[in-house]
Amino acid sequence: MLDCTFVSSRVYRRRPLSVPSGFLFALALAATLCAAPSVAQTKVRVNVDAAKPLGSLYSTSIGVSADSWDGKATDPGTLLMLQDAGVTIIHLPGDGGSSDLYHFSTDALSNPYTQDKLSYLPPALAFPNAASFIDQLGTAVVSVNYGSNLGGTGPGEPAEAAAWVAFANGSSQSTQPIGKDSKGNDWKTVGFWAGLRSASPLPSDDGYNALRIHHPNPFAIQLWTIGHAVWNNGFYGKDHAGEPDLHAPAIPTAKDYDRHRGDSRIGPGVYGAAVAAYSKAMKAVDSTIYIGASLVAPADDGFGKKWNAEVLQAACASIDFGSVSMIEGARALPPDWKTMDEADLLLNSVPRDYLALKNDLLDKYRKYCPAGHAPQLAVTNFGVVTWATMAHPMAAGLFAADSLSKLIEAGAYSIDWAPIHSNYFLDANNQAKAAYYGVMMVHTAAPRAGDTFVAADSQFPLISAHAVKRRDGSFALLLVNRDAKSPAVITVKVAGLNIGAKGTRYDYGLAANEAGAGIANAPIEGLGANFTVTVPAYSVTTLVIPAPK
Repeated sequence: MLDCTFVSSRVYRRRPLSVPSGFLFALALAATLCAAPSVAQTKVRVNVDAAKPLGSLYSTSIGVSADSWDGKATDPGTLLMLQDAGVTIIHLPGDGGSSDLYHFSTDALSNPYTQDKLSYLPPALAFPNAASFIDQLGTAVVSVNYGSNLGGTGPGEPAEAAAWVAFANGSSQSTQPIGKDSKGNDWKTVGFWAGLRSASPLPSDDGYNALRIHHPNPFAIQLWTIGHAVWNNGFYGKDHAGEPDLHAPAIPTAKDYDRHRGDSRIGPGVYGAAVAAYSKAMKAVDSTIYIGASLVAPADDGFGKKWNAEVLQAACASIDFGSVSMIEGARALPPDWKTMDEADLLLNSVPRDYLALKNDLLDKYRKYCPAGHAPQLAVTNFGVVTWATMAHPMAAGLFAADSLSKLIEAGAYSIDWAPIHSNYFLDANNQAKAAYYGVMMVHTAAPRAGDTFVAADSQFPLISAHAVKRRDGSFALLLVNRDAKSPAVITVKVAGLNIGAKGTRYDYGLAANEAGAGIANAPIEGLGANFTVTVPAYSVTTLVIPAPK
């Protein structure tokens, strides 16, 4: 019989590095299964070193990604909910294939896939229509069209992408020419496109009225990606396809992507060379922007094995960040294989996938990038799979709070939750779900750009700790208890910062989620350099502590 007495009596300390990670996972899982929620408590120590900074919160850190089917992504009600959660950036046109069919200059898709789902983009997600939303939210990360030209007869054009930068960021007084594309289309000057942005619609539409949005000030958008998830263009076959790429001939539907398996015309080398050309054209318009290339997180089956190496070999000197997708939770459980493996999601997914990506990129940066140049990451599509059900939807909230914090600590430029409207973030009526509250808990801990995550060491694998040294001198501690049965009594030691004895605690957990309630808050006392706090099972607690007076 399994001996469970350690659950309520042991104080967990750091284990030797020689202990296999699989054993730690098994031990943590055993603790979860053995704990009796009415009696048992897990005792944990958390050490915070405020003198060891990790990543800082950027104005672009907390974001969302708009799916091509989500016509409510930029609704006023959606905007209010996103603002409350601390979201400051939206990825447009977003996921679903539309990024590489959409042309800002005509405000339309040029789509040879007329029988396929790729043929639609809600009007609200068209860039000019989203202008007011972008202004009120903060900013956007824009995926320019790499996959198709204006006529839908061939690949995207760097000159059009440069014109988009001019429309978004340019001055209407600029006479700088953009030049012609490979089809002979003249993309005029920076001032032409910026002037359209600044103007009001004409009484009689000359074809450009959609771009006349009376927006005299530039958007000053910093983050731009060349296409979106381009590795999903059929190069690896139909099982991994969904992004249109007319560098190879058009196909009838996405089901036919297997025709392009291994086709060098849509391979990583061609994409990398194009990224360099796009970057040159776009930065000629605005040298302050950051250019991102689509990279792929290494998977267990070797999918994408050549992609990052060949893209970086061709483009590393021309890019500032890698744009990656991290949609987690694909590991399901028997017997139906449709129920998400919540333990794997919470304990392994982001550490495993991020570590694999980090190691992959560090190796390739050394080989293919200029000395001292290591592009940062932006996770422009982040979340959990929607095809699998969760036995406990609260797991999405734990995942969001913990993983978002980890990626900010790692220095990611932006982490954009997708989809906005789903069972996990906001429902169709903009009612908040668990992942939304998880993101809000991170915002509660780090509400302002420049707030810095500092080292926080939890000594038990089911407890995550994230500490924030805030710009106003206050301190925050975000604690995630991934144990579904046992509350955790956490002894906290804070070094390198004086913190007050009183503060506010914010709680969101299993009971609140099941009741449809939101985040609760209450005053807390007895804090300081050493204190103890109890975090309920399967919940997130954030402590906000002012500096002592």
